[in-house]
Amino acid sequence: GSLGANGLWTFALITLPLALPGVLAGAVLGFAKALGEFGATVIVAGNIPGRTQTIALAIFSEIQLGETDAALRLVAIAVAIVGWTIAPLRKRRKRERSRSARADKP
Repeated sequence: GSLGANGLWTFALITLPLALPGVLAGAVLGFAKALGEFGATVIVAGNIPGRTQTIALAIFSEIQLGETDAALRLVAIAVAIVGWTIAPLRKRRKRERSRSARADKP
């Protein structure tokens, strides 16, 4: 089936164009949700460093102060937290799938 194309080429020419509308819709919805939560947090809880400041508000504050390096460090921390949280979930899901596949075999 691949007609000689490698995985990356197949992904770039077939899979990505087919998935692009969904990927773009997800990005737009994620961005809109993040903006909505950002505004709600600022209005309801405020932006008090050390008390009600979320990581998104801290990044915003650092950018407003012109502290790009500090903002980028906070972004890196946020990405690391997400990766640290998602990695075990993906590992567990993969393990459950392999168990399910073994159970389905006669």
